[in-house]
Amino acid sequence: MIRLQRLNMDTSLFLEIGGFKVLIDPWLEGTEVDFFSWFNTQWHRTAPLSFEELPEFDAVLITQKYPDHFHLQTLKKLSPSHIIAPKSLKKKIKNNFPGVKLSFLDADNSQIRFGNVRVVFLPTQRKVDPIYDAFLLDNGKESVFLATHGYQFDDSGRSLVEEASPCELLVTPFNRYELPFFLGGTVSPGLDGVKHLCEVLNPKKVMAVHDEDKHAKGLVSKMARITRPASPEALHELSWLGGRYFELNHYQRIEIS
Repeated sequence: MIRLQRLNMDTSLFLEIGGFKVLIDPWLEGTEVDFFSWFNTQWHRTAPLSFEELPEFDAVLITQKYPDHFHLQTLKKLSPSHIIAPKSLKKKIKNNFPGVKLSFLDADNSQIRFGNVRVVFLPTQRKVDPIYDAFLLDNGKESVFLATHGYQFDDSGRSLVEEASPCELLVTPFNRYELPFFLGGTVSPGLDGVKHLCEVLNPKKVMAVHDEDKHAKGLVSKMARITRPASPEALHELSWLGGRYFELNHYQRIEIS
């Protein structure tokens, strides 16, 4: 069984799979600042779910090392008992959360198990920033694939997917977000990236995240080029997506399988 709930209109989610309850990339208050406020500052246009309304959870999963995913202000207020994250965040998390159970994943140590649920880390092949990884959660019967900035499969990644349970849900951005090459280039590959993931994963449902039209100021927002899908109706008409497109535009918890 899979239950899902938005915690904000960007990337923060509650996911329950196989009895394992996890918060994904929680950012529930304040701004996110990349390096300096003049470089990039963003904040939610739609208020997130309140801390008081959060469901009970077993762990927090951080999918990327950037502050709109690893939001320190929110994490400190949540006081999680267990944090799962890419190893690139090890030093920062250990310094800020002494005494918390920590699980750091990388290419050499890529899996952790919670009961019958495997959390699998899929590292990007890109070697320079921005570096965007992906995660697979698999309960032995069905799986959820989290690619919060898209993901490009290589042979090793395809092998992992072939061994996994059928993909019930793919979570990935639909917007194409581009910066000049000296600021990182393609931040999100848009519908071309979604199509690639659908071809590899063959998911039953596909949900868009990280596409919130946030308030923003700074150099990044001035130089960004964002291409958004025309409409939900246009997405349903795409032959490779069609009825798999799954829109979650509210904060109610739902059961999807």
